[in-house]
Amino acid sequence: MAKLRKTLGIVMAVLAAGVIAGCSSTGGPVGTVKQLTPADAASLTGTWQGLISPTSGSNQSATLTVSPDGTYQTSAGAFSSSGKIEIVNGHVQFMSTGGTGGLAAGQRSGSAVVMDRGSSWGLVGNGHAQMSGPFNFDFNKTK
Repeated sequence: MAKLRKTLGIVMAVLAAGVIAGCSSTGGPVGTVKQLTPADAASLTGTWQGLISPTSGSNQSATLTVSPDGTYQTSAGAFSSSGKIEIVNGHVQFMSTGGTGGLAAGQRSGSAVVMDRGSSWGLVGNGHAQMSGPFNFDFNKTK
């Protein structure tokens, strides 16, 4: 029983380290979370700059453009993804409908919170791509 407890303790420590590393790889969420309602969707429109951080690689500079109709386009290097956003339970939900490069294959989805960072907004979250696995992201847009 003691050996099982020690093994579980090690597994939990490794998982906690992974979560911390995932947050710190994009600089960590900085600011105050803004609880969103569907009426806030218009505040998401515009161009956001930031990083996408796959767990299997290094940070990738990225641009996220959100249109007034709730569609989005993300580009990061040779890859792009497009889809639709929706505000659900105060979070921004991303559902991808297409992409190019390594993001073209398989399903992708993500969820984020909006952070008030003083002079800018932050969009911080994570997602999962069927082909490439989990990723974190952290975008900023001037208020």
